[in-house]
Amino acid sequence: MDICIVQFKPYLVEMYNTKEWANTTTKGPAATVYVVDSNEITCGLLKKHANTLYDWVGPRLPEDLTFMKNNFTWFSSTTHEEYSGFSIRSDYYKNIICTIEGLKIQKTE
Repeated sequence: MDICIVQFKPYLVEMYNTKEWANTTTKGPAATVYVVDSNEITCGLLKKHANTLYDWVGPRLPEDLTFMKNNFTWFSSTTHEEYSGFSIRSDYYKNIICTIEGLKIQKTE
């Protein structure tokens, strides 16, 4: 386990190998998925290890950050392709997302 993942270990909920996750299916070997509790400390660790979302690329850092709540994926990224997206079901949260300075938003159906 590399130094970055070790720092998340106290917040690790689950770890497993798979060939499919969020928006990705790999034809190569299975990848390790780390499910980590989202809180102020893990947020700080995310910011500590990278300057941008797309810095999260292997082998230095785990790839494809994804955020879920109640088994619903509300944000996912495919970092090596510099692609990410929100799935927002509530107007309340849509309005919050729209206030983020510098965020480029493209609505998809």
